[in-house]
Amino acid sequence: MKSHDPIRSERRLLEALRAAETATLALRDYAATVLPPGSPAAGGPSIGEEAPARVELLEGGWLAVTLEAVLPRRGDSDRSRFLAHSLRAAIRRAFPDRLPPKFHICVLAYEHIYGPGRRFLDHDNLELKHCQDVLEAAFLTNDTSALCSAFQCSHRGERNATRIWVLPAEAFPKWLESHRESWAGPPET
Repeated sequence: MKSHDPIRSERRLLEALRAAETATLALRDYAATVLPPGSPAAGGPSIGEEAPARVELLEGGWLAVTLEAVLPRRGDSDRSRFLAHSLRAAIRRAFPDRLPPKFHICVLAYEHIYGPGRRFLDHDNLELKHCQDVLEAAFLTNDTSALCSAFQCSHRGERNATRIWVLPAEAFPKWLESHRESWAGPPET
């Protein structure tokens, strides 16, 4: 008769959960590449439609991409990939009948907003790659580092969010001036 080992059972349960999440993400990746954008035949939301992301085209040709979450830690590729799906869906919703604007030389300004009680993360610990790949594919004519610069800032807000500004390079000084509260706030101690 075998004895019950709670640690071993917990470990097996965690492994099963991890395998299920990995399979779900792989299925989402496959569906996102195969299914056309828009309403699926079954009548429910399409991949990423329920996701908390939005894209706005603002005066002056600026784009504001808002995610209702702080970007995940580097190495947490599961959540990063899910955010990529959300971004793709938000871009489809923002530009349903036309191609999105394309930028040749630009700045991506990442504004990390931390809600009350949320601990700030070092910028080098945040995962930008999956989101940046989606944005570059949608909005840039070329993603070479000579043509696309990135800026990151963090501050407190009412709730967790990440806003990614896609700006023509010449507009970046104006953005810095008009969004001073995003980058020049008091340091968190």
